[in-house]
Amino acid sequence: MPVVLSPSPPPPPSVAPHLVHVHVKEEPDDYFSGSDCIYIGTDQANETVKLENELEEYRGLAPQNTINVVENREKYAHFFDNWSPIPENLDEEGNDSGPSRPLSHQLTMNEIDTRAREAPSTCASSFENLKNYLLNGVAGHENEGKLTVRAIVIWLGEQNPDDFADRTPSRDTPEGFLSLLSKKQSLFVTFFTVLCREFGLKCVKVPGVSKAGDYQPGDGINDGSSDKDHRDTWATVFIDKRWEIVHPYWVCKSLVGFKAGGWIKLEDHGKSVLKKVKESVGVLRKAFKEYYIFPDPQEFVHRCHPDEDKWQLSKKPIDRKSFFQMPYLFPTFFGLGLKMVSNKSCLLKSTDGEVIIEIQAPIKNANTIDLWYELYLKDGKEEIGENIKGFLEAENIPKLVAMLRCGDVWRFKISLPIKGTIKLCCYGGPHKSTLSRIAEFRIDNHAPKKHFHILPFNPGRVGFGPGPAATEANLFTPSHSDGLVSIQPKTKLEITFTTIKRVFENKSIVALLHNNDQDSKDLERHVRVEMIRKTSMVVIQTEVPREGEYALTIYSCQKQESINVCNYLLSTVVSKPERANQKIARRRLHDALSQIKVGPIFDNTVEDFNKALEYCFKQKINKNDSDIVSTMAKVELLTLKNDARNAGLREHFNVTEKTLNKIQSSIYSPILTKEINTLKNQLQYLKKDEEEL
Repeated sequence: MPVVLSPSPPPPPSVAPHLVHVHVKEEPDDYFSGSDCIYIGTDQANETVKLENELEEYRGLAPQNTINVVENREKYAHFFDNWSPIPENLDEEGNDSGPSRPLSHQLTMNEIDTRAREAPSTCASSFENLKNYLLNGVAGHENEGKLTVRAIVIWLGEQNPDDFADRTPSRDTPEGFLSLLSKKQSLFVTFFTVLCREFGLKCVKVPGVSKAGDYQPGDGINDGSSDKDHRDTWATVFIDKRWEIVHPYWVCKSLVGFKAGGWIKLEDHGKSVLKKVKESVGVLRKAFKEYYIFPDPQEFVHRCHPDEDKWQLSKKPIDRKSFFQMPYLFPTFFGLGLKMVSNKSCLLKSTDGEVIIEIQAPIKNANTIDLWYELYLKDGKEEIGENIKGFLEAENIPKLVAMLRCGDVWRFKISLPIKGTIKLCCYGGPHKSTLSRIAEFRIDNHAPKKHFHILPFNPGRVGFGPGPAATEANLFTPSHSDGLVSIQPKTKLEITFTTIKRVFENKSIVALLHNNDQDSKDLERHVRVEMIRKTSMVVIQTEVPREGEYALTIYSCQKQESINVCNYLLSTVVSKPERANQKIARRRLHDALSQIKVGPIFDNTVEDFNKALEYCFKQKINKNDSDIVSTMAKVELLTLKNDARNAGLREHFNVTEKTLNKIQSSIYSPILTKEINTLKNQLQYLKKDEEEL
């Protein structure tokens, strides 16, 4: 299901005379498109092979898996669909990084993969032939068990059972088993289990239920469906003294072109289409998904729930009801290092027609990630009334969801003017890349939102709040990190950014104000951009003439193109009363920030800032609060400047090199060019001294 968004409109020429001939840069279609067209299904074969799920000899092996495959998710977050942890002692290229071994033990993962994919059909004549071929050079390897499983799964995924349809169906040979698979007389996982056991591995078939095939978020929760509607089977393999999960069918088989029926797609390319989704069962094809080889049990339990709790491989197993209530999350969600902040459920109930979903990213990856969404309405038996159609006009539907950002947290604020069942599909990926599904939620809305107003601006993937687009435009350390800003009518609001020299010289920042009930020309005089060269600041001043919701949009003008780089949703109705102690805590925090100076007193002033920060937390100010995020970003920048100063004073080669690398890899490197050049010169000088010595 692709995610597509039309480009944001260009700024009105009357707002900025020098922009009369500037056109908005149009992004390529794939910039807005979800690349995710692969779904997972369940094996629909009838099992005719009698095989014990768990052998008696395994019963002494405790299934309690006390070690997660990945213990530090932030450390291992990657930006690709088939995310998988790298096995121990294998580097990123798949090469053994352990002690020197005989040549036969130096097989790389890529070599094992290639050999498994290129196996001649004659290898399937017997288990012994297949074992000798696939495991040649693997025996005795430090990661023998893991590489054996990988070789088996890759070989199995490459086979076309229909090529063996004319062979005698039998469980006694690989080709006989493939014949069984071609006739749908055995499960894929059964063959995998037999192969593992024939290759000397302890393997258990694990029956249970899964969220796959035509599963929709919310299924299995008070809807009358039973376990039989979601039956599935996978495996666990005993490797390195613990059990590891493998779902061989999901590794090897995918549904391409699958579409779940029963929904009305509310928007397409940013326009309302009111188009019923035509159901499609899809086509079963090979699609290697590495994630399902040894997934983290704490992640896998979001997709599969075994009949026996012990095979959750967790110290705190969950029951079947809790499983169906868990958020419907995809491997890409975990691969991006994301986590749920709001209600951890796939079925949400609106409050007065409104729902908020919060997702958090690892702080070091947050400014490189984009999120987006699609919205669907459950197709009921009744016809869509005229009153509902009014809300489903092209200019309304894309603005029902405000995608708000504050630092490393996104909030999907969904306002629903109609009753019914809504599905929100969330997508994510690196900035400016195509996006993949990361999560789906069902929202039951029993009462339309009162006094509903559509959003005044459709920000697209930029969303509301500073993100990677603002950083690309060289706008740093925003004074307001939250995309939703409370404002009072006729009261001046200042939003500031730190920027670079080129932005001043080109005067390339333009800001506009939008409101549904007021003409853009009438709002021109209510927004102003000022460049302060002395402090390297961009100051955007605005005020709203009356109550309501406004959108403040910020553009960067480059090479005759105007690019929307940041947006804020300004509201006169979101202000919440704050306790006196919280107001005092905020003032103390800003006072402490103003005292931080690069130099000898830096450490002491930062310590005072940290104390003020702790006081804010004690006063129940959320760590994702705009003030907290903004002040911490400014302290991070000052810390880098102070590190550069200290490295300059120490004049030590390793310290200088380390500090230089740290600053160059920071998002603040464009505004630290002076420090970078100073350290580079010092590094050359120190290197020359070392060579002379």
